Amino acid sequence: MTTSKNGKQTESSNPHWIEWVTGIACTLLVAAMLGWIAYDIYRYSPEEARFEVAVSRVEGGPGQYRVKFDIRNLSMTTAAQVKVRGDLERNNAAPENADVTFDYVASESSDSGTLFFRNDPRSGTLTLSVAGYTEP
Repeated sequence: MTTSKNGKQTESSNPHWIEWVTGIACTLLVAAMLGWIAYDIYRYSPEEARFEVAVSRVEGGPGQYRVKFDIRNLSMTTAAQVKVRGDLERNNAAPENADVTFDYVASESSDSGTLFFRNDPRSGTLTLSVAGYTEP
């Protein structure tokens, strides 16, 4: 800690207790971050991206229905340009499909999206699937 004598700044020989507390806290924080990074490196295993897609809700009215869904990347591999496709099949009607592309789905993360259909998805069989992705 700096003290002032005769208009000059001098450093005291004994640091203030708050400097010790701050130094210890910062050291523990850096050690914890390095440990977390080391653990993440240790547990990483290269694998193909695996996805789980689930409908969260359907809303809308005649002519435009929104299917909101969640996509989750279950693997430790990041995927880019992830294309999710929705296929709606109804009795005696032509199948309808929609798709959306996610720029990026990080490893062990989730995201959400919306598909639009002209017909009510609740009146038929709706199938959501991942059509493809690229490796970033």
